[in-house]
Amino acid sequence: MKKTYEYRAYPTVKQSNKLVAWLEMLRNLYNQALAWRKETYKQTGQSVKKSTQEKALTPFRQESEIIASLHIDVLQDAIDRLDKAYQAFFRRGKTGDKPGFPRFKGAGRYRSMTFKHLAKQLVRAGKRTARVVVPKIGHVKIRYHRPLPDGKIKTLTIRRKTSGWYVCIVVEIADPVERPVETTIGIDVGLKSFLTTSAGEKVDNPRYLVESERQLSKNQRILSRRDKGSVRYEKQREHVAKIHEHISNQRRDFQGKTAHWLFSQCEEVAVEDLKIKNMVKNKHLSKSISDAGWGHFRLRLQSKAANAGLTLTKVDPKHTSQKCSGCDLVVPKSLSERVHDCPHCRLVLDRDYNAAINIKKAAVALRGGVSVVNDPETPVRGQKRGTR
Repeated sequence: MKKTYEYRAYPTVKQSNKLVAWLEMLRNLYNQALAWRKETYKQTGQSVKKSTQEKALTPFRQESEIIASLHIDVLQDAIDRLDKAYQAFFRRGKTGDKPGFPRFKGAGRYRSMTFKHLAKQLVRAGKRTARVVVPKIGHVKIRYHRPLPDGKIKTLTIRRKTSGWYVCIVVEIADPVERPVETTIGIDVGLKSFLTTSAGEKVDNPRYLVESERQLSKNQRILSRRDKGSVRYEKQREHVAKIHEHISNQRRDFQGKTAHWLFSQCEEVAVEDLKIKNMVKNKHLSKSISDAGWGHFRLRLQSKAANAGLTLTKVDPKHTSQKCSGCDLVVPKSLSERVHDCPHCRLVLDRDYNAAINIKKAAVALRGGVSVVNDPETPVRGQKRGTR
């Protein structure tokens, strides 16, 4: 399996200027390659292949000393990104999604470059500092906060964010040993509480975007009063971008810790296979759903499971909230009703808790297991359960 390790980088002023110039040249190369494909298709009705554009890099480098100063890896990576954009365009067209034809990249829209031919000792860690060897750039200082695992280093990506420069190192390591499933936890994600487990535990929804909304709106108003293209506009734009990046970092940190907490209690986590793209079409809930980041959290769970040899199971979300976890009777209820009250078995408990138990049962059934009658997580019929 492949894992990516990200480190904060501190290039010198000379190195930083060189990286910025490289990104700008790669952006122009990407746009020229896209224009070549569009013009060829317009005139001949045929598309230009990726291999054709890669072969054209050799005479292009011979004609331009500036382009020749760039490493061949980053040039090929620009062509590869364009080809992937075309493949995604055709794939979405076949599946019926919005195609999204590849677009020209404006200034500042090309933010990273990838190297494949690397030094055998990529990271050189000393007693006080650590440096990474970047081809044609030199030794770049990094914050080596955790060592790389033993494995084959595949790629090195230099990425520019609002907060600074970062290096992402992809390492190929051995697959973890899969652990047998002994304990399963079902989780029901929500907006009032971020999630509820089948054990009745709740995790509060931090609402990072809502918490920073006042600060964000204030700085966006200031940005709207700046003259676009001026120095003051660029400074304020970076300030707004840093707020967005901070919100994203908060959400990612919270979701990573929550995923770790869940898998530290069990070998299998069961979630609903929600169609989030359809759910965000609801104008009343779209902002809250996006702020909660259900899709990113599911990806985080998937990553944690793959790294530890554990299991993430996606179940059909049909009737998970409506079905009674005690007698399996479907009890219709609106979204505003937060308590499940079964008229058949008299089971009363929190709506999300009831759904989490149903999700766990569905996951156990998928792997051919049988739910235990006296499971301590399963509520007793007729017993009133409040929210935990």
